[in-house]
Amino acid sequence: MNRKEFERMAPPLRERIVNMVMAMSASVDHVLADDVAQDTMLKLWTLRDKLDEYRNIDSLAMVIARHRTIDLLRSASNKTSGLDDISESHLIAPSPEENIIDRESLKDLMFIMASLPSVQQTVIRMRHIEGLEISEIAAITGATPGAIRVALSRARQNIKDIFMQRIK
Repeated sequence: MNRKEFERMAPPLRERIVNMVMAMSASVDHVLADDVAQDTMLKLWTLRDKLDEYRNIDSLAMVIARHRTIDLLRSASNKTSGLDDISESHLIAPSPEENIIDRESLKDLMFIMASLPSVQQTVIRMRHIEGLEISEIAAITGATPGAIRVALSRARQNIKDIFMQRIK
């Protein structure tokens, strides 16, 4: 599926996802439904080269959204854990010499990026690796440019926080 096809099918699909998520539970608010829709659209974007292999992209999107909603509802009931709750055993502090090398290492950065929530990973990848503009990311995901800026800002802050924990 090419980009123009994706951009054409994204807005109505995003709306159907939001409606489905809102109908799943009374405890789901519009913000959560928008987050799930954005997560789903980002996942579909990462699968864009393989979407032609699926008979029904809408069904795929609904399954992804349903699973994401269930995950979020479960984590909300179990009190979600954020990056601040990650134990230090997951973030092995290198020696000072290794620290200098690690700061400039792409491998280290990719490790940090892998620990981000999927939306943040995808938005960072689209912006800084694929080189897409914020407006392009918004068009692809069906999100607003403001929501993309917020996701990018949170991702950058999380990367910074994790990086600073690693060099301590």
